[in-house]
Amino acid sequence: MNTYFKVIDDIKAAVVAEPFINTVTQGDITDIDLNKITLFPLCHIQVSNATVQPNVITIQFNILLMDIVDHSKNDSSDDIRGNNNEMDVLNNQLNIASRLEALVRRHSNWETYELGSSFSCEPFSERFDNNLAGWSVDFTITIQNGMTNC
Repeated sequence: MNTYFKVIDDIKAAVVAEPFINTVTQGDITDIDLNKITLFPLCHIQVSNATVQPNVITIQFNILLMDIVDHSKNDSSDDIRGNNNEMDVLNNQLNIASRLEALVRRHSNWETYELGSSFSCEPFSERFDNNLAGWSVDFTITIQNGMTNC
C-alpha cells in the first residue's frame, strides 16, 4: 500500500512549487525547527490519525503553513494593518491552502486516493515563540484498504 506515500509526495510537490514556501517538513509538531536557521515560509505536514474500515482507510491531515511576521520600526497610522506584515503572511498562506486544495481535489481519483472533506483553515499568530503567523489546515483523505479478511 503505497498510497500513503503518494498523498504525502503530492502535497509536498504542490507546496514546493509555490513561490511562498521555502521549506517542507513532515512529522510531529515538535519536529518543526523554529530557529532562525529554517528558511521560512514553511509548510509542515502532520498526520493526525487514521480510521481503518473494511474497505477504506480515512487519514486526517493537518498542514501548517507559516511565515515570519516582520515588524517595522516606523509608527503606523493604519489601525488595520499596524506596523507589520501579518495580513500579507495570512493572505499568502491562505492562497497556498486554496491552491493545494484544488490540486488535491484534481489529483483525487479512486484509483489512488480521494479527498474526503473540505479544507478547514484556522488562522494563527503568536502560536510559536518567534513571530510566526499562518494557517492550520485540516482535511481528510480516503484511500482503499487492500487488506482482506482472510
